[in-house]
Amino acid sequence: MVDPGWLRVAHVVGAVLLVGNVTVTGLWAAYLYQARREVPFRIVARAILWTDLVFTVGGGTLLVVSGALLVRAGGYAISDTPWLVQGIAALAASAVLWVTVLLPDQWRLERIAPADDATLKRVFLRWSIVGWTATALLFYGLWAMVSKR
Repeated sequence: MVDPGWLRVAHVVGAVLLVGNVTVTGLWAAYLYQARREVPFRIVARAILWTDLVFTVGGGTLLVVSGALLVRAGGYAISDTPWLVQGIAALAASAVLWVTVLLPDQWRLERIAPADDATLKRVFLRWSIVGWTATALLFYGLWAMVSKR
């Protein structure tokens, strides 16, 4: 069994990578979207895909694996621990939005012709609204886990 101290460190690092990446990505994507005349947005969309692969998937995996091991090591009954239920539900809802809407839209953003600004605007707006919703869910999950309420 891994030392619970190291598991807590891994859990926090996973949360920082996941929540930090999605927050920063949303901010710089909005900034670069405004500069799309100077910076081709396909490049931005490709960078989003790569950072998601490394930081969102990597951080999320580290968060889930370390969290499961911490629950086991702590002897928690998930169903009897409201803050675990809330945190896990928030993470799961965010992940569902990411897989069903955000990833497909990221692939679309990377493939939209540079001259098709109307499609870019429509897809980017949906990606942004759903993305900030998914990010808010992660912040709620973080609050639930830290406050243990």
